[in-house]
This record gives sequence, structure tokens and C-alpha cells, in this order.
Amino acid sequence: MIMHAKQDGDILVFELEGHLDFETTLRFKETCACLIKKQNVHRVVFNFDKLRFVGSTGINQFVRVLKDLNSSKTEKPRMCNLSPEFTRIFKAYQTIRNPFHIFDDETQAIASFSAPLSKPLRRKSLDQ
Repeated sequence: MIMHAKQDGDILVFELEGHLDFETTLRFKETCACLIKKQNVHRVVFNFDKLRFVGSTGINQFVRVLKDLNSSKTEKPRMCNLSPEFTRIFKAYQTIRNPFHIFDDETQAIASFSAPLSKPLRRKSLDQ
């Protein structure tokens, strides 16, 4: 996986490219933590536009990275440009208390830090 980081004001945008698997996710986690600390940012966007493959072990590790960010001093990270497949995977991993914030594009994700986020929709029971 290739990762590009760019700063947009007080927001750090990570552009992910290629394949995300167990090995690349571990390096990704270390690099993210280092850059967030070095740049002293509390707002992060992950852009999936060029990410083509996520292995099952890679997605588990990536979700851990997101959950670690959720419990740190950073604001909840935003994700954008997810394929329908990645969107389904992330929605399966989210909880009502800790939803993932997914946006169509980078502009919307960045703008969301200035706008109040709407509450997540409750999942309907299959019995209803």
C-alpha cells in the first residue's frame, strides 16, 4: 500500500493507494500515529479513492486503527471515496455508539469538521 499525507489547515488527509493487508496495516498504523503526533493535528480524513483491495486481516487492523483514533485526543476520523464494497464492510463493523463517518468525497469529509454531524440512524430489527 502507498500512503500520501497532506495537510489541509488543521486536518491531515491520508490518501490510500493499492492493497491493504495485515502487513501494510501495521506499518500504516505506525506511520499514522507518527504523522499525527508530528503535525500535532486532531482531525484526520482517510481517502480511499485509489485503494483497490482490502484483505480480511487488513480490514480488522484498519478498524482497530480507527477505534484507537476514536479513543484518542483526535476528533472522530472521516473516510471518503469508499467503494460500495468497502462501505458495506465498514457499516458492518460500526456500532450505534461509535459510528464511522463516511462521506462521498474529500471536500465533504473536510467540511464535516465544521458542521455538526447528524446522529446515526438506528438499525431496524428484522422482526419489524
